[in-house]
Amino acid sequence: MLVQNSNDIFTEAVKVRKKYCGNRAHIRGVVHFSNYCICDDLYCGLRKSNKEMERFRMDEDTIVCLGCEIAQKGIKTVVLQSGEDPFYTREKVCNIIKRIKEKHDVAITLSLGERDYDDYRAFRDAGADRYLMKHETMNEKLYERMRPGKKLKDRLNALEFLRKIGFQVGAGNIVGLPFQTIDDLADDIIFFQDFQPDMINIGPFIPHPQTPLKSYPAGSFDLMLRVFALTRIVTKNTHIAAANTVATLKPENGQLLCFLLGGCNVLMPNCNPFPKSREEKVEFEFQCAPAKRYVDIEEAESVIKKAELQISKDKGHSLKLKGDL
Repeated sequence: MLVQNSNDIFTEAVKVRKKYCGNRAHIRGVVHFSNYCICDDLYCGLRKSNKEMERFRMDEDTIVCLGCEIAQKGIKTVVLQSGEDPFYTREKVCNIIKRIKEKHDVAITLSLGERDYDDYRAFRDAGADRYLMKHETMNEKLYERMRPGKKLKDRLNALEFLRKIGFQVGAGNIVGLPFQTIDDLADDIIFFQDFQPDMINIGPFIPHPQTPLKSYPAGSFDLMLRVFALTRIVTKNTHIAAANTVATLKPENGQLLCFLLGGCNVLMPNCNPFPKSREEKVEFEFQCAPAKRYVDIEEAESVIKKAELQISKDKGHSLKLKGDL
């Protein structure tokens, strides 16, 4: 397939999505249950060196309750996400998974960062179906610069292990990181092509005022849209989400454009308690990016309908489980 220009890329992305993913889109309900983190990523508001952030941890009952509320609204995937927070031990996480699974027939996705490999095994045995862990960038030096004390090879090895023990695996990158090049983004797309994740979460860099990168410009929406489209073309039937940071970068129609032009087929609304207004205090505010948009279930449904897609009523398991490409 020869792509001549950007319009060709977008047309092809939507064509590929229709061919390999059909006319349905998926909603995954996200519970952000802790914004504590032991990592010190330069781009993330949750970084441990950020002493200005108001931190929170949900107790197990609250997490289970929110997971059940998601299921009761007819959403078949519950995403449990946090910073890399060792407070939630293997036993606690497994207990949360089991309690939600006992009450509702849903898929559970975990996004907890890097953990001990025995933790991964235990989470899978407890009933977790998927694990989302963005690789951020395939540029090893940039990765280590952005994530002090961390190695890209460790994250890639963890993704391979998660797949080996039976998880549906999600990866993802950040578009517009300071010092990132077009070649770096090309390498990310090549990684997606080679690894063929079950799901992908792509988002823009958004400078957070409480991080060392606060003075750098946000990522380009147009460039990010091209990354979405090319990723859809090379991964074919991977589930690709338009992250809530997309809605933060371009509030009026960012996620919709990712569906109409980028070939996306997943939205992941925030199902934490919402404020009635921006001025109201929010007890469980994740804030990895500044003023992150509160995209709720109703807004997610609206985006999908505007994209003229049907809202899936099933668990939306990996399409790669149905056979090779």
